[in-house]
Amino acid sequence: MLRLVAFAVAAGLALAGVQPLVAAAAGAVDLRWAFGLTGPAMITAGLIFGAGRVFSRGDVVQPPWYSAWLLLPGSFVLAGAAAMCIFGALVEFSLIPWTLWVLLISGGLLWVAAMVLVRSHSH
Repeated sequence: MLRLVAFAVAAGLALAGVQPLVAAAAGAVDLRWAFGLTGPAMITAGLIFGAGRVFSRGDVVQPPWYSAWLLLPGSFVLAGAAAMCIFGALVEFSLIPWTLWVLLISGGLLWVAAMVLVRSHSH
C-alpha cells in the first residue's frame, strides 16, 4: 500500500505538470511559461518516484503503523504544487512560478524525510 501511495503522489504531480504544455499547445499560455512550470514539476515527480523506489524494501519488512501519517504533509504540499501547475495552465500570473517552487521544494523535502523515517522504522 505504501508503494501505491508513493507512486500516486509522483504520478499526480507529473499529470498536473503536463497541463501547462497542453494549454500552450491550445494557445492559452505562452510556451516559455508552460516549460517554466512543467520542467520543475516533472523533475520533482521523477525524483519522488526515484526516492520511493530507493527507500522501498518491498514486502520483506513491515512499515510502522503511522507511516501514512508521516507521508500526509508532504503529499498535501505536493498536491498544492500540482494545483499551481493547473492554475498556471489557465492564467499567467507572476506569483504562480514562485509558489510552485516553494511548494515543490518543501513538499519534496517533507516527502523524502518521511520516506527515510518510514524505512528506518520498518521492521
